[in-house]
Amino acid sequence: MTEQRRLKPISEVLRSPRFQREVSVLLFVFAGISAIYSLFLFATNNSEEAFVMAVGLLIQAIVCAVLAILIRRGSVKTLVFTGFLFAANILFALFGSSWEDAKGILIPYGLLIFVLVRFIRRERRAGPAEGED
Repeated sequence: MTEQRRLKPISEVLRSPRFQREVSVLLFVFAGISAIYSLFLFATNNSEEAFVMAVGLLIQAIVCAVLAILIRRGSVKTLVFTGFLFAANILFALFGSSWEDAKGILIPYGLLIFVLVRFIRRERRAGPAEGED
């Protein structure tokens, strides 16, 4: 009497325009926060270390914005590449030279992963794609 719910496969979730739109918005927010923090570092600090960090954050913001634009246009390859890029960045932070540096990057990436997992779970539970039984 109980009907089993069919979950969408991950490949369908990645091709879903709704999922791609949400991921791109999330990346735009991440890029915006990085850019604002970068500008704050440019404006307030005169040390060379702060300048290098500000330049790195600005480059990260630009890369995130470009990836978000490509994902918004429907590129599944870019979506997968972005996942690998974030995973590599987390691994480099974890196994880097300083735990203090890792804490600063793990909190936003942890939140990003949490939100993405929630998006994927919700999209998979949405049922089969249109046109299927």
